[in-house]
Order: sequence, then structure tokens, then C-alpha cells
Amino acid sequence: MHFRLCLTSALALASALPASAEPVFNRVASFATPSNMAAGEDTARETSAEIISASEDGMMLVYTDSPLGVVGLVDISDPKAPKPLGNIDMGGEPTTAVFIGNMIFAGVNTSESFTAPSGKVLTVDPATKAVVAECDIGGQPDAVAKAKDGSFLAVAVENERDEEVNDGAIPQMPAGYVVMLPITGGAVDCGALQRIEMTGFAAVAGDDPEPEYLDINDAGEIVVTLQENNHIVVIGADGVVSGHFSAGAVDLTGIDTKRDGRIDLTGEKAGALREPDAVKWVDANHFVVANEGDYEGGSRGFTIFNRDGTVVYESVLSLEREMVAMGHYPDNRNSKGVELESVEVAVFDGVPHLFVASERASLIAVYDLTDPAAPVLKQILPSGVSPEGMVAIPGRNPVCNGKRS
Repeated sequence: MHFRLCLTSALALASALPASAEPVFNRVASFATPSNMAAGEDTARETSAEIISASEDGMMLVYTDSPLGVVGLVDISDPKAPKPLGNIDMGGEPTTAVFIGNMIFAGVNTSESFTAPSGKVLTVDPATKAVVAECDIGGQPDAVAKAKDGSFLAVAVENERDEEVNDGAIPQMPAGYVVMLPITGGAVDCGALQRIEMTGFAAVAGDDPEPEYLDINDAGEIVVTLQENNHIVVIGADGVVSGHFSAGAVDLTGIDTKRDGRIDLTGEKAGALREPDAVKWVDANHFVVANEGDYEGGSRGFTIFNRDGTVVYESVLSLEREMVAMGHYPDNRNSKGVELESVEVAVFDGVPHLFVASERASLIAVYDLTDPAAPVLKQILPSGVSPEGMVAIPGRNPVCNGKRS
């Protein structure tokens, strides 16, 4: 049984079953985040799971809960019956947490204001639920990614803009950047922190980059989306920028543009900036981005790029149309359509798969990614409400219904 896990205000768990020529994914369980509160706590308080990661053995999940200022732990040794393992206070707003070995490394926003951002990376022992170390990174962290071999962390220090200032227009200083943090002996080497500047690359507010999301490939190279700047940057394993390019724009024909209680696919939008959010490496030369949009853009689809910036595949409106047909179009918030927020790439039974989550349609699409230039849509799955992140766990392969998938 394989697992695809998506993250919303509840955790929705899915599996691939039964054994067949190709995986078929099904939802098997969910987990409500208030279950992780301690006895006597007010379970009516706002709580939300945002970004999720799995332990290296695939038996435990960690998710960030910004409203509560905690990370939550979930036991998924039995995926059909996830069990609460409790919350761990972060002393700030956690944004992303990942496992390396037996430890959790979490980015935590401690900013006093948009103009005075601050943050740190905490090392957390899930066994004792204690914070055992911290590393100041000098700004507001967003995404955190780990090298495949666990040798370092990469952090997107966004230093996000204040949307109440000048209608949210950028630039708004201070600028964001990327941090590389070596992991030595299971601990962060704060003294060897490497700061990588992102200024001067983007045509849109190039002096105020806002790194949003990043991913690391097998060679230790980092791909970074600058969402508000509509730009993508590739960083070598040595921490030196090796390439960058505009994420570009898409002409949209046949979209709903009015909040009028009906779906009318006759609207148009020329030159819609992609403004990508999540990004994942597909292989050594390609990565996929979810074009959610934020500042001015959002092209309602996902794009697969060659590392040199060449578009290998553009979904345009194909996935949104599938979601419209399923009755999941968000007419009350349609300026960016279904808002494809997150992507995940994983290999199941020797077949590379792409998972694409729609924040506004609350669905997850599954593609066969054998050919990055021609992904094949296989399924569209229900998620919890408004998924923000996903993790795939292909390594879990227990017997399911007497068969192996």
C-alpha cells in the first residue's frame, strides 16, 4: 500500500490499492488537528495544519500549525487509524518542518513587524518533544527543504510584504534571500550558515525578492520560486546561483471572471503572470511549478520547465476544466481560479507520478509523469478543505487486503 498524504485543516490520508498494473489512489483516513491538543485545552481555538513532512521510516508525520504556534505529530504506523502524538511549542510561527534522521528541523517566524523580520531554525527531538537547539537566520523563513542525503538544509527567507501598505505593491524592504545550513552529526552548523542573495535577478521588483518555495535535487542543487517577482532561480550545490529566468505569462481564454453565482467560461485574460508557488524537481534537468499567483498573477495551471527556463509542458486550463466538470469551481473567489498551490513528485511501482493540489477546489490531481513533456492525468482525488502542502511516501508498502501494490 502506498501513501499520498495531503495537508489541510485536517490531514487526509490516501493509499494506492488494490494491486494492479498501475497504482490507484484512494482516501483511507483523515486526522483532525484539535486531536493533538492536551487535555483541558480549548479545542474550539483556531488551529490549522499547513505544511507536512514524513519521518524517514514513513511512520510519523509532522505538520506546522501557525495559529497555535506549534508543530503537531501524528502516528501513521496504521494509516487507516492515525493517532495523535501531541503538539510542540515553537515560540513563534512555524512555517515548515522536515525530518533528518531522528530529528525535526523547523523554520519559525519570530518577526515583530514586516519591516523588522526575524526568524530561526529550531532542532526538535520528537521523542522528548523538546527543542534542543536553535539557529538565527536573520529573517522570516517560509519554506525549508532538506538535501536528499541529509547533509544540509535550504531555507527560503521571504521577508514578505505588508499587503496593507500601498495595496500590497512591491518593492517593500527588506529583501529576502536563501540560506544554506550544513547538518553535521545530526545538528545544524550555524557557524557555517551561507546566505545567498536573490536581488538583481527579477524584472519585477528585482531589488525586493521574496523567495517562496524551494526544493533540492539529488546533486544538491536548489530551485527557488520568487512568487511575487514571477521569477525562478537555480542555485548550485556550492551555493552559487547558476541560472535564473522569468516564470513568464500565459494567455487564458475561456475562464470565469465574475463572482455572480454561475460558472461562465467565456472570459479572457491575456498575459497572466504565472507567479509560481510550490516547486519540485522532476529529474536532474526538469522541475514543475504550481502557478497559484499572489501579487498580480496566477495562471490557473502548472508548468514543467527545463532548468534553462524552456517550457517543456504547460497545463494552461486543462486541469481547471476537469475540476469545473466535477463541480468544484470556487466562483466566490475566482480571480485566480482553482489556485493550484502545491506539487509533489514521487515514484510508485517504478512509475514517476505528479500530484497537484488545488487550494480553492480542494482536490488533488494525479498524473503519470513518465514523459515530463506529456503528463497523463490519471485521477482527481478529494482532499481536506484548501490543501496547502503534500507529501508522498512511496516507501511504505505493507500488505493491503491480502495483496501488495
